[in-house]
Amino acid sequence: MRTVVACLYLWGLASMGGCAASNPIVLHTPVGPQGSYASPPATQGMLVVYSASHAGTYGQSEYPVHTDYTISRRDGGIVQRVENRAGSFYQYPATVSLRPGEYQVKALAERGGWVVVPIIIEAGKTTVVNLDGTAVPQVESGVSR
Repeated sequence: MRTVVACLYLWGLASMGGCAASNPIVLHTPVGPQGSYASPPATQGMLVVYSASHAGTYGQSEYPVHTDYTISRRDGGIVQRVENRAGSFYQYPATVSLRPGEYQVKALAERGGWVVVPIIIEAGKTTVVNLDGTAVPQVESGVSR
């Protein structure tokens, strides 16, 4: 439920900002995990970020890709830059394995420029951040997104 509320809140903020916003929108309420999954080991948590998508050329418009994003510690130190592409045509966002803890994600929202989202990673759980304005699909393994 917290993910849904955060997604709606983000979408509202992003749509008000327009393309002219130069400073990122910074949220203060963290997005946490929903459900559990079967693999990898329970010492890690997973992160999926549905960032804004784009198509580099007209020919690629059938399979737009999600834009890259950065994961940092709460103190601002960069943990990882994520090339946010998975699937046969790179149309799905990447799934990233992280140690449990508090992080920040800086990514492009579909309708509003850069957004900084605090997140919580828990062992054996998946945290999903939806910034592309679409409904996030359910997963067969029971992970509620």
